[in-house]
Amino acid sequence: MVRRLIWRAFALVLLALAVAPARAAEAYQYSTISALVAGGYDGEMTVGQLLEHGGFGLGTFNGVDGEMVVLDGKVYRATVDGRAHAVADSELTPFAVVVPFSPQGSAPITAGLSLTQLEAALDALPYSASRILAVRLDGRWQSVQVRSEPKQVPPYRPLTEVIKAEQVVHALGEVDGTLIGFRFPATASSVNVVGWRFHFLSADKTRGGHVLDLTTGTGTVLAEEISDLRITFPAQAPAASASAEAVKAVERPR
Repeated sequence: MVRRLIWRAFALVLLALAVAPARAAEAYQYSTISALVAGGYDGEMTVGQLLEHGGFGLGTFNGVDGEMVVLDGKVYRATVDGRAHAVADSELTPFAVVVPFSPQGSAPITAGLSLTQLEAALDALPYSASRILAVRLDGRWQSVQVRSEPKQVPPYRPLTEVIKAEQVVHALGEVDGTLIGFRFPATASSVNVVGWRFHFLSADKTRGGHVLDLTTGTGTVLAEEISDLRITFPAQAPAASASAEAVKAVERPR
C-alpha cells in the first residue's frame, strides 16, 4: 500500500511539472527488433554512422557482443563482466535506436520504486501512448540489476536461446548513473520492444548493461515525445521475423 501511494505521488509530481510537448522529434533505428531476435546479428552500420543520427540511445553490436549504451554522443559496450567500455567509431551494429535527445519536460524521481512502479509513473506523463517516448533518468539508484551476453558465432541461434542459456546478470547495488529508456507503442511491435526498455551506465562510465530490475533512489527524469521513426534495413536479414512472444521473452526473461 505504501509503495502504491509512493508511485502515485510520483506520477502526480510528474504530471504537474512535465511540460506538454510543443513539437515532436524523429528517432532513427537500424534494423528491427524482430530481425535481431530471429538471429539477424550482423549489420553494416558503424557506430560513427549511427552517431550522425543522434547521441542518445541503445542497441547491441555485431554478434550481439554485449549491450550498447549511447549517451552524450559517445557509445559504450556493457560486457558480461558487468563492465562498460567506450568503443571505436568503426564498431558495427546489427540493431540500435538513437535520437538527438532534446527533452521537453523534467521532474524529480521518488525513491523506493521498483522497475514496474517506475514504468507506471512514467506512463502517467502527459505524452501520447501512440508515440515513442524517450527518457533519461539521472541519479543515485538503490540497486540496479543488469545483464549482458557473450559474442555469438555463426551459425546463429535465435536470441531467445542465447539469452536463456548464456545471459550473465549482475546486481550493482547502490550506484550513481543514468538510465537510457524508450517506450514504443503497441503498433510498433515488429519494429521495437513494445513498452519500456532500459539500458544503464554508471556515472563513472565503468559499469552497465540491459536493465532487468531496479530500486530507485533520488534523481531527475527528462522526457521527449517522438512522432517520427526512420528505419534503415540491413542488406541481409533472417528469412523470418521473431514473434512478439519471443521479443518479450528476450526483454524480460523469467
